[in-house]
Amino acid sequence: MKILKPLIIVLVLVLALPTHAQKKKENILLNRDFWGTQPSIALVKAKIKEGNNPSEANKGNFDPVVYAILQDAPTATINYLLTQKGNDVNKLTHDGRTYLFWAAYKGNSTMVEQLLRLGAKTDLTDDKGSTVIHFAASAGQQNIEVYELILKENSELVHRTNPDGANALLLAAPSDPDFKLTSYFLSKGLSIKSTDNDGNGIFNYAVKKGQIDLLKMLVDKGLTGTDQAFIMAANGARGTTNGVEVYTFLESVGLNPKVIDKEGVSPLHIVAARGKDLKVIEYLMGKGLEVSTPDHKGNTAFMNAAENNNLELVKTLAQHLNAVNMTNKKGQSALTLAVAGNSPEVVAYLIDKGFKTDIVDVDGNNLVAYAIGSYSARNKAAFSKKLEILKSNSADVTAVQKNGNTWFHLAVEQNSLDLLKLAVDMNQDINAKNSEGNTALHIAALKAKDTTILKFLVDQGAKKNLVTDFEETAYDLAKENELLSDRNISIEFLK
Repeated sequence: MKILKPLIIVLVLVLALPTHAQKKKENILLNRDFWGTQPSIALVKAKIKEGNNPSEANKGNFDPVVYAILQDAPTATINYLLTQKGNDVNKLTHDGRTYLFWAAYKGNSTMVEQLLRLGAKTDLTDDKGSTVIHFAASAGQQNIEVYELILKENSELVHRTNPDGANALLLAAPSDPDFKLTSYFLSKGLSIKSTDNDGNGIFNYAVKKGQIDLLKMLVDKGLTGTDQAFIMAANGARGTTNGVEVYTFLESVGLNPKVIDKEGVSPLHIVAARGKDLKVIEYLMGKGLEVSTPDHKGNTAFMNAAENNNLELVKTLAQHLNAVNMTNKKGQSALTLAVAGNSPEVVAYLIDKGFKTDIVDVDGNNLVAYAIGSYSARNKAAFSKKLEILKSNSADVTAVQKNGNTWFHLAVEQNSLDLLKLAVDMNQDINAKNSEGNTALHIAALKAKDTTILKFLVDQGAKKNLVTDFEETAYDLAKENELLSDRNISIEFLK
């Protein structure tokens, strides 16, 4: 039997090992800065000839055409890209958006017109449920010609709402200080009294970017919002967080900050998750919002901070805790969430505050399972430190989960060879079945993107002839793996 090595030595030796896989040559056409140089058609042709793929997408599903549009590359160059195989005018890219979405977002009316001429569909929605008009309006795009071109093709589009029930007039409000877009959408038949599914009108939407002068103009027009404006203020907008002056203004026009949304979430829940302004935190707590009040999922403002925010803010909120070791409806405590998503320093602080390290969630997962679930190649050092902290505070880092998952199962779920190498030193049974009747090899056979992990498990003693509760071997499951079959990857070694 293998002797378990001291954890910290194992982590240093395994996680520090370099990756020897050959690095794939960078596709220069996926470099956003390249398109900022305003490349000519001739230069792009030369780059394609060198082997750079003009239709390849990166991990975020951005492709060269999207980057060319976003970087205002020459129209002729973009048109050339559109002639390349794999760049259909209605191709879905990042967040399920076609090229028309990106051209409208940028206010590039010339490209919008060209895409429409090529057959760009106007009735599509992206992965967020937004139309091209919603997407442009949400960005505050001021080029009216963009909207005109699209609505000429599909006039009914202006009346569409997103999944929250918001129309283009509401979505444009945060970025419309002179009411240019508001006036335009009013001329297209939308109402100044439009509201979304939760009753939020133009005032509440304008709050997102906290432009108090704009809010004052709306008040002068008799368009004061509802208490939910505090929820909007807390959420802010992309790249925008609101200071305490926005909250005090809302209160000055008669709105109440002690409010929750339909999910039981208060402004404090939201700000605690990602805000860094202690003045806002102190303001909201001073108005009667408590850090230990759960939302409908059982999460408190303190839990949100423990999962996502910095140590200073966590410490500030901790001073107002009613009790430690509260759990949400999934059985997760603030410490559970910190292990899953925050820094080793926050984890150590919570343990010092009395949070239990032997907590298990409703599915039977302990803190080590959450640590493993948080692992990525980018956070090796933080991961190692979290495990060291847990181990030094009486957490059994080798314990099998109540659902039968071992380190091997959890490492395979993460598709991580690094974690599998650590699992070998955890003195666990590589052929153990979890409560669903699957070994680590079974799971790998279903989810593997290549044979690396499968071969590693076999080399370490994983038995190929074990079957699931449905009498399937790893070979049977691998045959069902489309990632392997689509790439014509041989799985004969699993027989």
